[in-house]
Amino acid sequence: MIRYIAPILLFLPVALSAQLMSPPIEAGESTIRMLGAYAVIEDTGTSNQNWDFSALMPEQSFGFSIGDAPSSSLGKSFPNATFVIDNGDEQTFYSFDENAAYHGGTDGTLVVAYSDPAVALPYPFSIGETWEDTYAAEYGAAGIVIYRTGSITSECLSSGTLTLPGGQVFEDVYHIHSTEVFLDSTFAGTLEFTLESDGLFSSDYGFALGGAVQVSTYDVPVGGTPVSNSYDYSIWMDSYVLGIEDVTSLPTWGMMPNPASDAVTFFRSTGLSAETIEVVSMDGMLVMQSQFTFGQPSLNVDVSGLAEGVYLVRSSRTEQAQRLVIAH
Repeated sequence: MIRYIAPILLFLPVALSAQLMSPPIEAGESTIRMLGAYAVIEDTGTSNQNWDFSALMPEQSFGFSIGDAPSSSLGKSFPNATFVIDNGDEQTFYSFDENAAYHGGTDGTLVVAYSDPAVALPYPFSIGETWEDTYAAEYGAAGIVIYRTGSITSECLSSGTLTLPGGQVFEDVYHIHSTEVFLDSTFAGTLEFTLESDGLFSSDYGFALGGAVQVSTYDVPVGGTPVSNSYDYSIWMDSYVLGIEDVTSLPTWGMMPNPASDAVTFFRSTGLSAETIEVVSMDGMLVMQSQFTFGQPSLNVDVSGLAEGVYLVRSSRTEQAQRLVIAH
């Protein structure tokens, strides 16, 4: 299981042409992300790049949806946020106007509200430009006050074409590199996180199409021995939904390829229970059913017999659904 920490930048929607502009997102949109082995994003110039990540294999999947922050259950804790991103377990809060700003979110049972938001991107933002900002928060855990300070720098490096796993090709993609460092301090010691991320963005989608992330931590307990760790991963978009009335919540699993012609592989982030996957036509008819067994992380299903069209795929365990397109 890959431990996932989302750098601020990889969750920021953007609209791109010659510049980064304020994002055209709405509450009700949702996306499925895949995680896999780290893949370096390299440039040979500032334009006409060709990033091919079709060989990447997913190791874990997760989903999240965009909601309206003021009407959410924690909206009063983040009065300046306009959108909340919910993955089913945690929520993060953002605003998008002349800047893209992160206002904090939940971390388990904790609510971390930033007194000074983290502004990751200004608008507009052109190739060759850089941006930097600092942020701060104070929150409590088990009676202990934690002080967080951090900084983020971003640079728009280049543009080009991106090929994702499953063969999807995207034009007019922009490469943004960011470095984020934050420090949590208490009377018991400090914990420092450093995140280096390279995100690939397109004007056609509300979230980054893909990215590569390197994370390092340095834990310094008072009177103890410092401990350091590091890990890295790639992250990419598997599907993106603008909004379907039948889909009331976001799946915690993913599937690829989508659209599909012969076979679909379903991935889930946990294999701790049996789970039935149902494929339903848009008129409500059950057309296919397959079973995850205990401990099984992925499931390959033959869909060559399905007629072309749009189907809903739902899970018996979570009653969550997403859309599958069949195109022979």
